[in-house]
Amino acid sequence: MSTTHKREIAKELIALNTNIFLWNREHIEKSFNINGKTKEGELTVQQFRVLTFIKNGGMHTVSEISNWLNLSKSSMSIMISKLEKNGYLRKEQAPDTDDGRKMYFYLTQKGMTAVAEAEERVLETVAGCFSSLDEEKQENFYAHLQELNRILKAGGLGE
Repeated sequence: MSTTHKREIAKELIALNTNIFLWNREHIEKSFNINGKTKEGELTVQQFRVLTFIKNGGMHTVSEISNWLNLSKSSMSIMISKLEKNGYLRKEQAPDTDDGRKMYFYLTQKGMTAVAEAEERVLETVAGCFSSLDEEKQENFYAHLQELNRILKAGGLGE
């Protein structure tokens, strides 16, 4: 592939990133209370992201979570404390082989349930976005999404 094509792919990928961000705002974030004043058992979109990251990534420190989600450590510490206070997370001190000040965070059963419920709301919202596509277009779109995810998980390097 020529350099021109590679640059065009890069431009499209950057545009895709922007469009996913905008689409996320328009569709996914509507499933959450975004002003931070939630009812008991409701998560904000940021809390959902943190809990999902911990659920999918195993044990993590505040620094790791804040770096991955591009939030300040102080903001992340406050959010983690609130999630722990509300029973969604538990923390454990790092093993002796690690720095003794380091804490790892895990989801509690309440946290797992909250994430599962929020994921279900998101799935319902997002699934509705594709109802206007006929069956063939849905299948093609699904296949392309799987391939794009495979490439991105491989670091964009292909096989």
